[in-house]
Amino acid sequence: MWERGDLAMIRFFVRWRMNPHESFKTPEDRGKFVMKMLDEVKEEMQSGKITDWGTCIDGSGGYSVYEVPSDRDVFDSLQKWVPHVTYDVRQVLTVQQLIEARKGAAPQR
Repeated sequence: MWERGDLAMIRFFVRWRMNPHESFKTPEDRGKFVMKMLDEVKEEMQSGKITDWGTCIDGSGGYSVYEVPSDRDVFDSLQKWVPHVTYDVRQVLTVQQLIEARKGAAPQR
């Protein structure tokens, strides 16, 4: 974890995919869904919850990076898009966090 202000933050890498088994009735419905998702992503980026976000050029999916106090924050953010979007969510460490963890795991001589 790292500190942002008074809060300890955890970083998560999220790989997201549009669920191919969930179809929209019309292309317009899909377009409305995507625009709503983008509006919410912009809000979460402005708040600092999402620090990076991108989409694949074919529209099949993309990624985001969350920096939040708990895994519950990520869960709450992602659940609003289920079942249209599926996720692979991983907690990740910064370089400094990994260095510190490796030092702690080094055998004592």
